[in-house]
Amino acid sequence: MKKLAAVFAALVLAAVAWCIASGGEWGAGRRDITLMVWHTYVEQMSDAFDDLVKEFNDTEGAKRGIVVKVAAEANSSILNEIVIAAVKRDPGAPSPPDIAVIYPKIAVELAEMGALADLGDYFTEKELAAFVPQFLEEGRLGGENLYLLPIAKSTEVLYVNRTIFNRFAEAAGVGISSLSTFEGIADAAEKYYEWTDSMTPDVPGDGRAFYYPDIPFNFASVGFEQLGGSFVKEGRLDLASPIFERIWDFYFPRAVKGEFAIFDKYANYLAMTGDVVCATSTSAGAIFYPDTVIYADNTKEPVSFDILAYPVFEGGARVVAQRGGGMCVIGSGEKRERAAALFLKWFTAPERNLRFTASTGYMPVTEEAFDLVLNGKLENIPNELIRAALAAAAEMQKTYRFHVTPAFSGFDELQRKYVSNLLESAEKVSEARKKPQGAPDAARSPAARSKEALRRFREDF
Repeated sequence: MKKLAAVFAALVLAAVAWCIASGGEWGAGRRDITLMVWHTYVEQMSDAFDDLVKEFNDTEGAKRGIVVKVAAEANSSILNEIVIAAVKRDPGAPSPPDIAVIYPKIAVELAEMGALADLGDYFTEKELAAFVPQFLEEGRLGGENLYLLPIAKSTEVLYVNRTIFNRFAEAAGVGISSLSTFEGIADAAEKYYEWTDSMTPDVPGDGRAFYYPDIPFNFASVGFEQLGGSFVKEGRLDLASPIFERIWDFYFPRAVKGEFAIFDKYANYLAMTGDVVCATSTSAGAIFYPDTVIYADNTKEPVSFDILAYPVFEGGARVVAQRGGGMCVIGSGEKRERAAALFLKWFTAPERNLRFTASTGYMPVTEEAFDLVLNGKLENIPNELIRAALAAAAEMQKTYRFHVTPAFSGFDELQRKYVSNLLESAEKVSEARKKPQGAPDAARSPAARSKEALRRFREDF
């Protein structure tokens, strides 16, 4: 509560300071409407957002009598609490913003409270047709009203440490193209484990992990979609499905053996130490991948990464996750809502949207902006890996379907429970596997262990 109170006070002080600095109620020129935007952008994204807001205020906003001002909170969970408290008019809470950057799970709660404007009332069909359809679909929260407008999205790609992979590939005869399918990754992981294990013949079973699926829930959910199913049905996970068993059989036995990593943080941490060769992770994380790896013995090595399209299960459809929030408009009357929609239209125009997203690795949200990426309009981005991430995302936008993550009350807890139970189960079986021969369960085959773990996982969930 002290943290929230401090943030509330900061927001109020920011508003007062802005009014004083502007020299009056609306500044030197009359401004009929002032819009407050709350967001969670940090570093490059925050700077890019502020630059565009200033440009709007100096141009289109000046013409229309609209001024936009901004308040930022780096922690999205805290911002979510503040938005909800403001909408509820809790004691001590600031007035609600006109526009807020939120995720679908919070948008659902606000929509159920009747707090959000339907942006479909302020955008024409032609204007909405400019957006990537699946991005808009997520903003409809499972209904027809548009409550969340996409501003910047990320997807998932395959990061490959090309420096390590090239050494391995030459020794094992594995091609980079084999990583386009999960079955190809599984085959490479087995060979990599054996190759690294053979380097220490006096220490058997110390091979290294090859692959890590960042956010295991996303991996399972997208895998279901690729294979023609749906992981979440009526608020529950379809753990009885044969599709889930196929996904389990791909990940679990290999994680237990050590061919895949068991980890509960982002993949870039493993990339920094060379503890995996490749990982599926967010395209927006490209900026966090290193150009030098520091190994466990403190030796260092310069490395380079490739970014490839998200792998597909053999026989499956090309489906990949979409991630990231959007902007909602808090209901405040037609005049203010229309002004907020005008700002959002200006902000999401293709070239401006690409300016906002390009330096961070996030994807733009309109078809035309994606075409600009494909046509090489990325010359001003100095980070080579961000350029590669955007190029991979743009290619997938044309050939993949973006999976819309469910948004309903209790979804977060469902996701957390799944990941927690999965990693705990994998760690337990992995430890049992390492027990000396003669210990209980030590002689059981990996397949038998995996089947038993799957049975228990289903029962416990």
